[in-house]
Amino acid sequence: MSPSTPPAGRPLRADARENIRLILEAAREVFADRGYEVSIEEVARRSGVGMGTIYRHFPNKSALVERVAIDVMTETSAEIERAVAQEPDPWAAFTRVMWHMARFRSSQMFPVSRRRTTDPGPELMAARAALLADLDGLVTRAQDEGCLRTDANVFDVVLMLNSIPARIPDDETTGPSADLAGRHLAVLLDGLRSRPADGEPLPPPAAGRRDLDRFFRTRFGL
Repeated sequence: MSPSTPPAGRPLRADARENIRLILEAAREVFADRGYEVSIEEVARRSGVGMGTIYRHFPNKSALVERVAIDVMTETSAEIERAVAQEPDPWAAFTRVMWHMARFRSSQMFPVSRRRTTDPGPELMAARAALLADLDGLVTRAQDEGCLRTDANVFDVVLMLNSIPARIPDDETTGPSADLAGRHLAVLLDGLRSRPADGEPLPPPAAGRRDLDRFFRTRFGL
């Protein structure tokens, strides 16, 4: 059940729906800019709603982070479907999705708080499993067409994406810092594109699901 759904299934009032929209929009911006350790107070400040309103819809920070994570992953899966349908060139579809994911700047596969005290819910687990499967299909499609190097796999791609540095938080005195995600992603994509037969192969071993799970468990507590 979504945190924005009343227990009895009654429709929310218009003002409650608007408050939830403002909270989630602000949370996504704050988490993307400053990571998932940012305080709820900062989310409240940026959204313009009170702390009581946030906790009315999201009983704790983990619930808010999880809702944002589910939304981000679900939207990314939808973007993969659109890219495959709209881009005849598999490389164009692949790069379109990579740029979409990089724009979030924080992890979009397993974005949860390190300090969470509850296990992730089934909706989050299902969303991340679906996204990983969708990404695997995208990678395989590009490899089958000969445009993505075959010695990289979906786990390599996800781990590489998470090596892209997040933008450093704005400094009120000097203004925003440069967002280097696009620059780093361009280099990453150049390295993933297939090369002639005389290109240098990637050194073994390839990343696997165990490596991916260990990385996110260490970095994000899951």
